[in-house]
Amino acid sequence: MRDSKDAEGQAVDVQKRNGQDNQRWTIVYLDKKPADITKGLHPDFNLHCNRPFYLVSRMPMKRVVEMHGNANVWIKRYTKNRLAQRFSFDCVSKTIRNEQWKNYVMEIQGNGSSTNFRCTASKNSRWWQLFRYQDGFFVNDHGKVLDIQGSVDTENRNLQMVTKTGKINQQWDLIYADQYPEEPKKGELNKDFGLYV
Repeated sequence: MRDSKDAEGQAVDVQKRNGQDNQRWTIVYLDKKPADITKGLHPDFNLHCNRPFYLVSRMPMKRVVEMHGNANVWIKRYTKNRLAQRFSFDCVSKTIRNEQWKNYVMEIQGNGSSTNFRCTASKNSRWWQLFRYQDGFFVNDHGKVLDIQGSVDTENRNLQMVTKTGKINQQWDLIYADQYPEEPKKGELNKDFGLYV
């Protein structure tokens, strides 16, 4: 592999033998290949296959990630049954698609050259479209994490993929749709704010 880099989409060259790992290969015959994971929890991504989920910010207002229009992604207040706020992990392509626009997947814009986080209909399963959930962070293969731009907890705030700082604007709860708590009804306590509705 060029430059000894083990990365998605890395070029492969023919070079003089050097005995290094970047020139060693394992041949796997199709009849001996382990079966692909198609259901349950995918251990490499820590996401359940095809199980709709919400990404909920840990900032005080607990806004969720929402796909807006045909590409933009921002944070919004949770709205029950709004499919634009739900996503699911496709175990075959290893990408995360939106539940309203099912042919759109999450990506870092510009084939990973930007920090802007969005959705696209051009699914290619390259590193800028591969994400995993890890210890409260939404991470890609290059170590960038999902971040609320400017650390501002407001409606329609854009998202970006940047270097990890560990601050709360980069922390997320992944809640599956079948486990999402009901919003408190009139007269019930809102536990997030300590006030009655």
